[in-house]
Amino acid sequence: MTVYFDHNASSPLLPEALEVMLPLFSGRHGNASSLHGSGRLLRSAIESARDQVARLVGVGPQQVIFTSGGTEANNLALKGTVDTCASPSLMSSPIEHASLLEPLRQLQRKGAQLSWLEVDASGRVALEGLAERLAEPQPEWLSLQRANNETGVLQPVAEVAEIARRQGVRLLHCDATQAAGKIPLDFNELGVDLMTLSAHKFGGPQGMGALVIRPGLRFEALLAGGPQEQQRRAGTENAALIAGFGKAAEMAQNQLPERQAFLLELRTHFEARLKEIDGVVIFGEAAERLPNTCFFAIPFYHGETLLMELDKAGFALASGSACHSEVTRPSHVLTAMGVDEDLALNAVRASFGMENSLQQVDRLIDALHNRINQLPPALRQHSG
Repeated sequence: MTVYFDHNASSPLLPEALEVMLPLFSGRHGNASSLHGSGRLLRSAIESARDQVARLVGVGPQQVIFTSGGTEANNLALKGTVDTCASPSLMSSPIEHASLLEPLRQLQRKGAQLSWLEVDASGRVALEGLAERLAEPQPEWLSLQRANNETGVLQPVAEVAEIARRQGVRLLHCDATQAAGKIPLDFNELGVDLMTLSAHKFGGPQGMGALVIRPGLRFEALLAGGPQEQQRRAGTENAALIAGFGKAAEMAQNQLPERQAFLLELRTHFEARLKEIDGVVIFGEAAERLPNTCFFAIPFYHGETLLMELDKAGFALASGSACHSEVTRPSHVLTAMGVDEDLALNAVRASFGMENSLQQVDRLIDALHNRINQLPPALRQHSG
């Protein structure tokens, strides 16, 4: 049986979330916008879940707009507000998820001005000199993720937001997809106007996310045709998925201290043993990171090759490169951090979950040693 160490890609659906979803899949028919009994029951399930998700990030339920996932929420955050800008001037970091980078570039091709916040070698936006970088060109719309999906490095969103407000930035967005359910997350403390969430990153169902918005924010719906989601996202709500999202959010809120401590224990143990391997590099190690994430490279072992070998051995991890048209490219995150391309192509990510154990971590380390020992001695010596 495969041991799953790829929770940043998608976490397993919690049994408790599935339990609340199943009756809505099989036992209830109708539309949550209908006034009959079945419709009212579905509406009640949706609004209960909205309250659960709202409490996870410290907002009122009216601020939560359900979407089909983090990708839609990121697109909605950008495209639903950019038309309210006098002349679109956008800023973000080059390490964001593709679901934000691609719509940003789309708008750039249509004439919007796009500039970047640089990150340091740890993958963190520097606060020193930030006011000057925000002064020219001054953006109206700025986005910064709370936690990077590859390195797990946390960004100083609240500090950036405070400086940005003083410099006149009007709209601030935070992609909190990876942070939710893993670290404390408070919308108001971060000082942002919009926040993206995704259910399946912390035990909810795939295909469900949310955009959290500041009260009174001017906003244009991308999907028109119905009054759903306060007229900000038309279309019949998927009550079952929303209910599962709500249950996962409730459990994340109630169990957060225990989750943090356990995941950090797994990561600390893994990294201590990982350093038994000569030359291993842990990206962003010096920065504050998610408790469950380790992005590393063995200098003499190609990342995708190692990934496939570990898969054969019964371990599911993630590669740090992207394949397009048979061309392998290094992670854009590591590129922005100034990591050498050859080393970046060796990157592999382990991201732990609550069903993992210290014994499984030890088995993964043993598997790594076995693969390394099978390499020709000259190649292993080259690492030193």
